[in-house]
Amino acid sequence: MNIDGIYHFIETEFKVIKNEKDLICVAPASGGDYPETTVKLTLNEGRDLYELFEVVKGKEYKVDVFTDKYKSIIALYFFSKSKLEVRKLNTDNQNKVVNAASLNDLQKMLTTFLDDNYYSLLKMVPDKIILEKSTNDTYNVLFLGKRDSKTYITKSRNLNRAAIVLCHFSSKLRQFYGLIEKTEVKDDIEFIETLKELYLLG
Repeated sequence: MNIDGIYHFIETEFKVIKNEKDLICVAPASGGDYPETTVKLTLNEGRDLYELFEVVKGKEYKVDVFTDKYKSIIALYFFSKSKLEVRKLNTDNQNKVVNAASLNDLQKMLTTFLDDNYYSLLKMVPDKIILEKSTNDTYNVLFLGKRDSKTYITKSRNLNRAAIVLCHFSSKLRQFYGLIEKTEVKDDIEFIETLKELYLLG
């Protein structure tokens, strides 16, 4: 997909607060005039420097830096989807997870509403959200990325709390791959990994 197509997604799915030669700033589509969180991309085409920021209550946090304008616009879109859209787990499913009595119960239950392509219970499988046994009957949730890099999302939670996190991030990983198809990002494995980290964990 060309850069105009990505711009179109940004303009139709978010509120574009600023769109200038050297700056694009977006806010939630449903936000008021003074949104608490925005996403900003600065564009210095002369130096091939494109910097992505999260802005929370006026405070800026640099998220990533790119040397390619097209990739930076795609990154702006993915990061905005992650930070500015509200996702809610189905209430019925959430209640089932909260009330699961054991890991076995949980395992059976998750297969009814989660795609097991995106999560793993107690086994380290690359490119999945993983429930890992910790100490004292607690659990961690992590993402196992490329080259077996572990990024912990939460640690030392009871089973039910950890499972809620697992559900949320597994759904998010599935949505990520939907966005990859929608934006037609292809072939560049390193860039897809960058987008995945921005979307899941950014």
